[in-house]
Amino acid sequence: MAVKNRKRLSMSLSFHSAAKLDKLAMKSGKPKARVLDTAVDALYERKEELMDHKGITICIATNKGGTSKTTSIAAFADILAKRGNRVLVVDTDPQGNLSSRFGYDPSEMHQNYIGNAILDRMKMNTDEHGKDIHKPVDYYINPTEMSPRIDIIVADIRLDNTFKYMCNDSIRGTTIMKKIVLEIKKLDRYDYILIDTRPSLGNEVAAIFIASDYVIIPVVPAKDSTYGANSAMQLMITCRESNPSLKLLGIFLTMTYDRNKSYHEVFPFLKENWDKHLFKTTIPRSQDAVNAENRAEPVTAAYSNKKIAKKYELLVNEMEERIKQEATLNGNV
Repeated sequence: MAVKNRKRLSMSLSFHSAAKLDKLAMKSGKPKARVLDTAVDALYERKEELMDHKGITICIATNKGGTSKTTSIAAFADILAKRGNRVLVVDTDPQGNLSSRFGYDPSEMHQNYIGNAILDRMKMNTDEHGKDIHKPVDYYINPTEMSPRIDIIVADIRLDNTFKYMCNDSIRGTTIMKKIVLEIKKLDRYDYILIDTRPSLGNEVAAIFIASDYVIIPVVPAKDSTYGANSAMQLMITCRESNPSLKLLGIFLTMTYDRNKSYHEVFPFLKENWDKHLFKTTIPRSQDAVNAENRAEPVTAAYSNKKIAKKYELLVNEMEERIKQEATLNGNV
């Protein structure tokens, strides 16, 4: 059926276009259908280059460690890229776990890591006309081997000292990440910018909140984790003074185990306090997530047919739906 449809397509071309198709097929030695496929692919790629990439910026944050932040951001990036989006992941955790998940060893101390992007802009070097002189943000963006649609800005342990320096300057330090994100958005290259943060709610994370459009909070079924989620929401309220458009995309339960007593104790508390913010999808505790980490891959890429991968797909569905609803509400669609 596909071959017949292609023949009909070539027959429906104008005389001049059909003649050009004949010449191209003869010159290349390829069937006409293959030539048409190549032409359509080229047009599609060109159209994508001209698309308006919104650069929706989402950071994941909590001050509690062990909540699958990095696992989740890597999964989000993989799924969104598979759905045709261009994604930039930004690692702002000095541990560099997200960097290693996408093929960059933090121990190699890359020169174009996020810390140098921050320091370069903190120095405020200017030319004779008063214009900032610094390396373009493109210098800090690296490709990933796993997908041509995913790029990354990497991190490593040096970022600890960078954050200390950044936070000592309370004026520039709070807006420096916003400056970097705006530079990325001006590239008009990415549909999503996903930022992984360290397990903290200090000034460096506040700077990331100020740079973001949305915050998403993972919660494990334990009371300490719910306190961390509450603290993250309080920080959001503070950061809205500098970024009024900052919104909570949602809260999701992760590392759940239905037979665990703490899950059944914590879930009603979450429903009662954050029902409208709580995603329906929960992410189960899974050895596959650990195995994917050991393989330095997103779990959704390493084990795409497993339960945890399917759950992350459902969670991304909910995320995209909420973003779409927000855009519709604001008249941006």
